[in-house]
Amino acid sequence: MSKELFAAMYGMEHYHGVGALHVGDILFLVKDPDNRRDRHAIKVVIPPIGTVGYIVNDPYLTPHGCWTGLDFYDIFSQQTCAKVRFAMKDMIIVELIEIVQVPVPHMDTFITGWQSREKA
Repeated sequence: MSKELFAAMYGMEHYHGVGALHVGDILFLVKDPDNRRDRHAIKVVIPPIGTVGYIVNDPYLTPHGCWTGLDFYDIFSQQTCAKVRFAMKDMIIVELIEIVQVPVPHMDTFITGWQSREKA
């Protein structure tokens, strides 16, 4: 990404908690158009754990300097990557990074596997 783009995560308490994430961790952001609450939802996934939260989409809950998921929903096709930059007591701030910077072999296979497991 040519410009730094930060986003906040929420919902970690419904999955593995904030403690499962650490500064420097690489995360996958995956569009979740089947989400009943938000058709522009972006879930946050860590291999092999699975979903660990969602990107905040409410402008009133988004911290200053962060984008909502809706703000950057259309700049990537199905998935992209982010790096944890700040970890607080109840919030994680991530920075979107180029997907080519992530050295994960067979990433498309991982993403497809997560999607099929979570729909089951």
